[in-house]
Parts: sequence; structure tokens; C-alpha cells
Amino acid sequence: MRVKKLAAVVAALAAYVPSHADEVENNTVRAGYARVHFDLRSGDLTGPPGTTPPGLKLAARDLNVYAISYERRWSDNWSGQIQLGIPPTLTAVGAGVAAPVGAVARTRIWFPTAMLRYSPGEFSGFRPYVAGGVTYTFFTQQESTPAYTAAVQGSGSTIDLRPAWGAYGRAGMEYALGRQWCINVEYSAFRLNTSASVATDTPGFGAITRNVTLKDSPRIFGVTLGYKF
Repeated sequence: MRVKKLAAVVAALAAYVPSHADEVENNTVRAGYARVHFDLRSGDLTGPPGTTPPGLKLAARDLNVYAISYERRWSDNWSGQIQLGIPPTLTAVGAGVAAPVGAVARTRIWFPTAMLRYSPGEFSGFRPYVAGGVTYTFFTQQESTPAYTAAVQGSGSTIDLRPAWGAYGRAGMEYALGRQWCINVEYSAFRLNTSASVATDTPGFGAITRNVTLKDSPRIFGVTLGYKF
């Protein structure tokens, strides 16, 4: 359902851009590799008074993504793109005074994206472009680690990361390997503004819920191979 909503965004944009199907290859499917760099800005983990020491923060490890995208070109300059990918496992680690704890949570992270792309044209096989759009970040298979539960003196923990919409920007260069094949190099960034709640069963106290706010602008470097048809 979330992917269908993003597809609807691209379809709506198409209504405002003229189509010249006879002049260009209309469709491109791309697949490849991307490296995601995080610089997570975490608030302090907070809980009921007297249950949580100050200065407990989170950070995130960088990760690799196998990306898949579909582009529909409306003219030589304008196109719309939907980007998906195989969701990688994101590992959250302790930061601040929690740094010695190590890994505190793991989750699958999804960020399907819809973009409007502009290119000034092709120059000796090279096609530079910029793109902007929106991404929807959500999380599945969320789990806290035994190290986190032990650090807060609990017997078991569950985590809930909130989904979030964010702006997405990209700049890149495509090189034609022929009429149908191309290679693409790109640099992207998007906004992530979310929060997490962690409920821990604590002997003698019952369930204690702690919360933390999370902000980031992940940077992505990607290389993909495209097929036009």
C-alpha cells in the first residue's frame, strides 16, 4: 500500500509534463549497489523519573543497499522515478554514555522513494541530472538486543520505531553504453525525523517504557546498471 501511494505521486506529476514517446526510450529499469552513510543526531533516552541515567544516546552503523528503480521518461528533459530496494538490516548502537553497550537494536529499514527528475540533455553519451521527491521510511523486524536489556537491568525488551515521510534529493550522471544499456553514478540525501519507544520488563517494577528522538540526513552513493525499453 505504501509503494502504491508513491507510485500515485509519480503518476500525478506525469499529468503536468508533456510526453514525446516517439523521441525517447520511455522506460528504464535500473539495479545496483548503494552505500548509506548515517550521522544520527539522537536525543537522550528518557523514561520515568529515576529509571534512566542522563546521556544515553543512539547512533547507527553505515550499511549497503541493493537498489532497484523504474523510470518513466516524458520528454528528453523530464522523467519520473520510483525507487525500491532489498531492505537492509540497520544496526543501532549506543552513543554518549551508552557507547560501551555496543549494538542495542536491529531492524529492517525500507525507504521507497518517488522523484521528479530533470536532465539538461545528453553530451557525448553523458547525461547529468538532478532529482527531487519524497521518501517514506518505515521499519520491520524490529528487535532490541540482550545487551540493551542487560544495560537497563531488565528481563526482556521490545522496540517500536515510528515511520516517517521526508524530502529526498539527488544529483547524478548517466553514461550510455548503447541505445538500451547505461551506467549510472549518483549521490543522494534524504531527511529522516523519527522516534523510538522501548518497553522493558523490569523485575520489581513491571514494564518501563523509554523514548528517544532521532534525526538524520543519510547520504547515499550509488552505482547502477540500467536497461531502456
